[in-house]
Amino acid sequence: MDLIERLRQVSPGAANLLLSAALPRIIPSASGLGIRVDEVTETRARLSVPLKRRTSNHVGGLYFGVQMTLAELTAGLLLLRRFPPDAYRSLVKRVEADFRAQGKGTVYAVCEPPPEVFASMEEALQQKGDKAEAWVPVKLLAEDGTVVTEVRFLDSVKKR
Repeated sequence: MDLIERLRQVSPGAANLLLSAALPRIIPSASGLGIRVDEVTETRARLSVPLKRRTSNHVGGLYFGVQMTLAELTAGLLLLRRFPPDAYRSLVKRVEADFRAQGKGTVYAVCEPPPEVFASMEEALQQKGDKAEAWVPVKLLAEDGTVVTEVRFLDSVKKR
């Protein structure tokens, strides 16, 4: 992750390409899905996955498992950016998903929590000690901006 962060200082696009290539090696279950890292900043992460034979379900939409993988990776990359893995450990404790529409093409996952989400986690880590929890929202969007699925992860962050 240090290499990616150093590269991000020079070229965010190159850092995203490197991270996209590394994801299947870091998370083997994501291999072959074609997940692409489009953006990762301190406040926002955006990843995408194409609809193709390997990612579609029996009715031609984006498979549930692919949606959840995309959503979790999007939230996870933002959490890793805010809470680096050398100092913190992150864990999903609960997931809630609301399906709105069928993903019929490339689907984009956007994780951009309100500022108070990370502020409350950082405050809890400083005041209470070594652990903090918060609900982190992720929206999955179709190419035309239609909301496909809304997901919430109850993430726990703990100091190492």
